[in-house]
Amino acid sequence: MTAAAAEAHGSPAGALEALRHRDFAIFFGAALCSNTGTWMQTITVPYVLDQLTHSTVWVGVGAFATFFPSTIVGPLAGALADRHDRRTIMLVSQVVLMVSALALWAIWVTGVATPMLIVACVVVGAIGAGITIAAWQAFVPQLVPPEAMVSAVRLNAMQFTGARAFGPALAGLVLAQFGPGTAFLANALSFLLVIGALLLIAARPVTKVADDGGVWAQFTDAVRYIRKRAVLIVSVLGALFASLLGVSMIQLAEPFVRQVLHEGAGKYGLLVAAYGAGAITGAVVTVARGDVLRRSSLTVVGFGVFIVAELTFGLAPVYAVALLGMFGIGLAQSLAMVSCQTAVQVNVDEHYRGRVLSVYVMSFFAGTPVGALVGGIVAAVIGLRATIVGSAALLAIAIVVTMLRYPWFRVLDESRVGFDAAFPPSLTSAGCVPAGEAGEVHPGPVAGP
Repeated sequence: MTAAAAEAHGSPAGALEALRHRDFAIFFGAALCSNTGTWMQTITVPYVLDQLTHSTVWVGVGAFATFFPSTIVGPLAGALADRHDRRTIMLVSQVVLMVSALALWAIWVTGVATPMLIVACVVVGAIGAGITIAAWQAFVPQLVPPEAMVSAVRLNAMQFTGARAFGPALAGLVLAQFGPGTAFLANALSFLLVIGALLLIAARPVTKVADDGGVWAQFTDAVRYIRKRAVLIVSVLGALFASLLGVSMIQLAEPFVRQVLHEGAGKYGLLVAAYGAGAITGAVVTVARGDVLRRSSLTVVGFGVFIVAELTFGLAPVYAVALLGMFGIGLAQSLAMVSCQTAVQVNVDEHYRGRVLSVYVMSFFAGTPVGALVGGIVAAVIGLRATIVGSAALLAIAIVVTMLRYPWFRVLDESRVGFDAAFPPSLTSAGCVPAGEAGEVHPGPVAGP
């Protein structure tokens, strides 16, 4: 059986096809290590802010600073990813991220750390992350031939979710044994791996968009492109709802563990590691069975589990139940978000890829900080349990309304890759999607003017 046929039948050989290609395999390994370090820092920042201030509001501010700047630079990031060499963009942004992490380490170990200094360093890192993420997601398909693109997209999502499992677990151990300084330094050094990998690989060239119009014009053009494709609208809404009303509540896990469950740093790290373990379990399911199970079905199941798991976490009477809830949140996020991200990648023209992915990423990066900031403020008034349960209820309402507009998310099952100069003419003339993405090729329905 060929690799393409294996993937079409959902076999492991097809699911792991991208790892057969040297450049992707090198990038995958470096990214897994570096993103593990990033998650160590992501867990450490709310921990140190809570230790310094004992305030859920400051924890919310930290989460806001971690994600929202990436939303602000989203239009610029998308335009850069479509206009310029994506590897160069990533090299520069990785250096910015490393400097930000080194600054966090320096102010902590010298004893001059204040909430404002920590937030300032986080903002710098968030700007670097915002610039790199669109280029990163658009760069992944360039590391493999078109027939392995779907495998690469899913495996890339799996390494992100794998880092969610390893990073928090390591953070809990490091915080308990060595302290925040070691976690910040480990993250800073991890960026050297990605920089080294980028210098070793040679990505497949793609056609760049013309420099006509400014950044805002390019961004609004991408928004118009999304509005005309229901599959892209649903994917973006899915990312927004998951982050605003689900993932944002994870930023309140540290005060929840300390104030409600009365546990320490080690238990906090393990709690978020349970979220990561659930996420990687869901990612493995989507990688191994994504060509057998419909993306719409995985998304519906994912959001259903999301709601139940968030309620379980918010109402947990003991630590063990909270672990179960966090595992469920991670599982649900992967089932829904890997499916939505795959739907975006196989339904976007190459010369729009960077900008459309920037909008998708912006929707996630906007929802998490806003949800965490509002959640932190609301929790100070009505309590952490009521805030998390209320968020789960709002998520249920949002999903039901969206499913009424787009029945059962079936538009996510479409596969409509626009082949242009970035892909071989033989595939263009054949009118087919890349081998390995099973299903009939048909255009998506028009949504909006």
